[in-house]
Amino acid sequence: MPARLLFVIGLAVAMAACATAPSSLPASSTAPSAVAVALRTWVPSSPEACPQARTEGILVRQPQSGAGLRDNAGAVWQVIWPTDYTARDEGVRLVVLDGGGNVLAREGDRVEIGGQDVGGGTRLGCGGMRVVTP
Repeated sequence: MPARLLFVIGLAVAMAACATAPSSLPASSTAPSAVAVALRTWVPSSPEACPQARTEGILVRQPQSGAGLRDNAGAVWQVIWPTDYTARDEGVRLVVLDGGGNVLAREGDRVEIGGQDVGGGTRLGCGGMRVVTP
């Protein structure tokens, strides 16, 4: 009997621990959820395979590569991103992250990234990305 009582008490404690805490958000508000966005990526064969030329543009959504760059003339280039880059849609803006999960830039930011024009409206991106202040 004591073993059964201990089991019931232990079960009650475990169930109480699993209960969700009340949210501090009002019932009518919901937190936006981030949705992964697939990026077109590449793996350089060696560090020397990454061209060191820099390109600059506004970070935008781009259907073929997930995220691209709009140049000063208004043309949108798809970017083949470094392999460890990821992106997510945070409901309002697209966000590009490095391999460590650090936000590098948000949609609408002017950015600079290493790489080169590989033709067909495509830029090979490598060498790190940074936000450029206007």
